Amino acid sequence: MTDLSLPPSVTVSPTIVGVSVLTDDGVTVQVSLPRPRGLHDLPIEEVADRARRMAQDALRAAATSLGST
Repeated sequence: MTDLSLPPSVTVSPTIVGVSVLTDDGVTVQVSLPRPRGLHDLPIEEVADRARRMAQDALRAAATSLGST
């Protein structure tokens, strides 16, 4: 079988950080977060790394919420 996995896509704007992930099931999950204050002077790579961590936390919280219904 062909590996179709892709790395997360990170979009950074002045006010929003978006992270999109294609899951193994072929589903795209997108998390949009407000860009944290104080990151304007950081390199975009560091902002993207922080966005990935924030998105992971948000996805865990969403999975917990979905599992409790």
